[in-house]
Amino acid sequence: MTTFTTPSACPFTDPQRLFADLEAARHAEIPPQSDTYGGARVFTDYDDIVAALHDPETFSSQPTVGTVPSPWREQFEGRVPSRGTLIGIDNPDHDRLRSSVNTFFMPRRLARFEPWIREEAHRLVDGFAEQGEADLKTAFALPLPLRVISHIVGVDAERAEWVGEALGFFMGPRDIYHPGTPDEKAAKLLDLHDHLHELMELRRNDRCDDLISHIWDQRDSGAVELTDFEMLSMFPGLMLAGHETSSNLICVALSHFLADPDLYARVQRDDASRAQALEEIFRFESAITGMKRLVTRDTRLGGVPLREGDEVFLAYAAGSRDPSRFAHPERIDVQRTWESPHLGFGQGVHACLGAPLARLLLRVELGVLHERLPDLGLAVPVQDLRHTVVSEGRGLVSLPLAWTPTTTPPRQSRSSRTTVTPESFPVIVSVRRDVVPGVIELTLTATADGGLPAWRPGAHIDLELPGGLVRQYSLTGDPSEGEYRVAVLREDTGRGGSLVVHDGVAVGDRLRIRGPRNHFAPQPAPFWLLLAGGIGITPLLAMAAEADSAGVPWRLLYLGRSRRTMAYADELQERYGASVYLWPSAERGRYDVDDMWRRLPAGGRVYACGPQELLLAVEESARRAGRSDSVVVERFAPRAASTLPDRPFDVELRRSGTTVRVAAGESILDAVNRAGANVLSTCREGTCGTCEVRVLAGIPEHRDSVLGLEERLTGDTMMTCVSRCVGEQLVLDL
Repeated sequence: MTTFTTPSACPFTDPQRLFADLEAARHAEIPPQSDTYGGARVFTDYDDIVAALHDPETFSSQPTVGTVPSPWREQFEGRVPSRGTLIGIDNPDHDRLRSSVNTFFMPRRLARFEPWIREEAHRLVDGFAEQGEADLKTAFALPLPLRVISHIVGVDAERAEWVGEALGFFMGPRDIYHPGTPDEKAAKLLDLHDHLHELMELRRNDRCDDLISHIWDQRDSGAVELTDFEMLSMFPGLMLAGHETSSNLICVALSHFLADPDLYARVQRDDASRAQALEEIFRFESAITGMKRLVTRDTRLGGVPLREGDEVFLAYAAGSRDPSRFAHPERIDVQRTWESPHLGFGQGVHACLGAPLARLLLRVELGVLHERLPDLGLAVPVQDLRHTVVSEGRGLVSLPLAWTPTTTPPRQSRSSRTTVTPESFPVIVSVRRDVVPGVIELTLTATADGGLPAWRPGAHIDLELPGGLVRQYSLTGDPSEGEYRVAVLREDTGRGGSLVVHDGVAVGDRLRIRGPRNHFAPQPAPFWLLLAGGIGITPLLAMAAEADSAGVPWRLLYLGRSRRTMAYADELQERYGASVYLWPSAERGRYDVDDMWRRLPAGGRVYACGPQELLLAVEESARRAGRSDSVVVERFAPRAASTLPDRPFDVELRRSGTTVRVAAGESILDAVNRAGANVLSTCREGTCGTCEVRVLAGIPEHRDSVLGLEERLTGDTMMTCVSRCVGEQLVLDL
């Protein structure tokens, strides 16, 4: 291998030479160690970086967040979480904490903030548009992301400057934009944490459209378990990364675009061209140079032996310019396609959580600047622009711009923050009865004259319980009765909802419910096989009644541990006789689910509800029998991650008319991008939502951690980086 000679100056100290130093490191025999990165070895090859990012058990993220020194460590004790950002937390805590915010930062969900962001961008431009020149860094690039991330978290955007000063403590001497001594910034940081704690208490019962309220919703639903102090720890790190990265990115992007007026004109053609060009900037010069990792066991990376306790620096910026992955990586090519995704936001479980927000914010910023500042250009030669000191992050110290001065139009008053009013309504518990040991049935009646919304078999409601918990229960009984009935199994080792119902809900209590909603409604078929496991019998009661009255041939196969604990078993047999087939395992042993397919008539459908283990067994049995399209299941917990071998299947790209084969071990994302679909991605592990695509036909096998249960049940979208196909083909809106 050719060895490049580096200059006598210490590498990774001159920000103007960063990419030259990274390129020299790429050609070194052994990845060099860098004092700038704490003596860590600097890895630059794309494949090595990706391998480490997707192996967090071997390459711990612990060193990415330093320890607060004395005397501030003692001052912060009990008030400022010591690991106040996800990027420095390993599993099992990382995935648990991140699951509380993942769904909030999905691109399609963040889209609701776009009008507010655009309005704020215009207001900032109002302050300097008439001047004809400004340092965009301080006038726009720093304050706007601070206002945006403050608003999104739940802090008044008018306090954004104070937020920036407080977060400046974490930046140390690299914070050159907010005045104050470390002690003064530490005091503000303590005040910020106290303020966030106050907002948490306010939002506990008074929800708004913000991140604090979202996490409370996640906690109340039982989707995630975390303490109040852990919840507090989520916000400061997100707010720091959410403004620092974005402010650096917009300045770096404009410095490159404006250096070539023809390029700037192409970029600013429309929103789509802006988004496409930004993606190339994220590759060419991201705001994240790289991150450190701690080696937890003896291993090799790129053929280099590493010992437990070694530290490595994964240079994302170098990986995104690896010529083995990107043609002409030293050029800006705004038409580049993404068969190999860039590393501008990292990958893996620690991929940048705010990447979707950064993409949205920068696209809006470019559009507003183009609209408001005619003849925009650099006010100094591009070679005179200075970068910030070499570190994990990268940005410009300032960005002087000039344009033809314009007048500021009159603007309406700001829109206020929206309070979230759940679409729920009150009901009264009119009857409570014991069905079998451990199962109670509640009858819910309307409190208003209008009665309860109509429902069909398969529907469920969200029941808001005392203490703020929200749980989903299938409706059972007769839809024509004008009341709702739900049956609840007591689970002493569950998430707590059933215990609240059994021990705390009585006749006469007023509760609130949402819904009903239905993803389990039976469809016309020559035969229905209703398969119940335990308390999964509840939605199938109404299905059996509908089939019987409509003359649809049907059978109910009811599995349980013993007759004594099988709710409604006696009632069912008395009403339907031989159409009901009971299988108590205590008497008959384990049921062989493969037996279903030998008995199911052609064209028949299976509707199954029960414990996760049963539903997984049914789905796998259907796959073996080639009957996956015949099965519909009802879940009230996310599907467990698949441990089955990947199978090949076809994906039709409806808009392009192309069909691609997805091989075993290959992701849908890679397959469709190989065919030119150009679907963006960030984490490539199903945690960020960037690669979401609409499903037009077929059944997705969801393996992500961002879609909620309702979204999984509808199957309208999927995360193409990890999810697969239940049957033989998917049709995607590509």
